[in-house]
Amino acid sequence: MYLDIHALQTLPYSNVNRDGLGSPKSCFYGGAQRIRVSSQSWKRAARLVVEKQIVAPTVRTRQIANAVRHLLVEQGWPADDARRAGRAMVQAYGLEPAEDDDITSVLLWLPKTVVTDLADIATQHREQITQLALPELDEKGKPKKLSKDERTKREAATKTAVAAFSASVTDILNRRSPTISLLGRMLADTPDHTVDGATQVAHAFTVHEAAPDFDYFTAVDDLSPNSGAGHLATAEFATGTFYRYCTVNVHQLSEQLGDLDAALGVLDAWIRAFLTVVPSGKQNSTAPKTAPDLVHLSVRHASCSLAAAFERAIPTSPAGYAGPARDILADYAGRIHRFLNDPGVWSGYATTGNDTPSTLGDKFESLDDITQAACDALLDAAQPEAA
Repeated sequence: MYLDIHALQTLPYSNVNRDGLGSPKSCFYGGAQRIRVSSQSWKRAARLVVEKQIVAPTVRTRQIANAVRHLLVEQGWPADDARRAGRAMVQAYGLEPAEDDDITSVLLWLPKTVVTDLADIATQHREQITQLALPELDEKGKPKKLSKDERTKREAATKTAVAAFSASVTDILNRRSPTISLLGRMLADTPDHTVDGATQVAHAFTVHEAAPDFDYFTAVDDLSPNSGAGHLATAEFATGTFYRYCTVNVHQLSEQLGDLDAALGVLDAWIRAFLTVVPSGKQNSTAPKTAPDLVHLSVRHASCSLAAAFERAIPTSPAGYAGPARDILADYAGRIHRFLNDPGVWSGYATTGNDTPSTLGDKFESLDDITQAACDALLDAAQPEAA
């Protein structure tokens, strides 16, 4: 069973997600340039809200060895021994921390509680850990080159020492949280760390043709005797009405979290967060805190994006884009569901407009109402499956 989440959302003059040159991200769709917001940026903004609500924080970092080191120093360990321990935890997992700053070559996404648990493992095996050699640095702070024999000897000593707690460390670093189960994670060299996320999130794109606008701005030097600006520059921004979509495999999420009630609790938080947060790019200078113009939720046996409704860019008109976009989405939803002969198990919508599109299911007045109705529909749909 899947829950499809569709939204139309208008963002004012803003740049919530920019590329390497500072421009709003864009794409070409249907032969027209569109402004785009990456799925990663919207997922992260929503994830942080969900984790705060369900009190299950995570951390994505290359600094796990340093995090363990800092905690052990707070617990009274000598700095060098604490560093040995932090490095040993990473090495026990099959990763090699950098010799100068102890960071890993890959990002690890972990429940925040793992740092404390790794520190406990280090304390239990302190005697072996304190015998390990630390990397030697030259006067420039660069790692010293070791002979092949010396390097082989050190690697063998490390491998022997960490073998005693490698299994425990692996269990800890392979742990999942609700949001890790929801969104998934991947580490190519460590398949057991990989989690196939129950959620797929599409890049949002404008339903009409759009291009960035250049803003020329100045900053005044308050202490300068001259009247001219102390700083001149340009920045890029854009506006648009975006189509947003994500789909959640509810059965998969239930299996990963252990039961349907747990999955629905996370899903309730995810729906609300996904539909109410905006990525934080340039937020202090643009305040793009808008809500969706239309929300359409659908419980289905197979997920179905409605992005193709906007393959033809909506033309510019005095009526704007939000109203025509709602009409086009509703019309396409009805046509594609008839074409597939799959109206879905349940569907509903909530809108800030006066539209009453029958093709989108039951009408709800608020985000709270439609979210609760979607979760109730999923619970009802699961009863025959359980039976």
